[in-house]
Amino acid sequence: MTTNQLIREIEELPPEEQAKVVRFAYRLDAERKLTGAELSALAEQMTKTTSPVEALRIREEIERGFYGGKTHA
Repeated sequence: MTTNQLIREIEELPPEEQAKVVRFAYRLDAERKLTGAELSALAEQMTKTTSPVEALRIREEIERGFYGGKTHA
C-alpha cells in the first residue's frame, strides 16, 4: 500500500476513526527520533533566526528529535 492509498483510506474513515489515526500520528511524531539530516537542518535554522522565541522552539524540537520526545534528566 502506498502513502497516497493510505491517506485516501484514512479520508474515508468515519470522524471518530480519523481522530484515532490523528492521535496515533501525533504520538508517533512526538516519540520519533530525527535523522542526522533533520537535526542538521534544524540547527541551521536556529543559527539563522533572530527571534529568541523561534530559537527556543527550534531548540526544543532538536532536543525532542534527539531524545525521541522523552524527558531525560
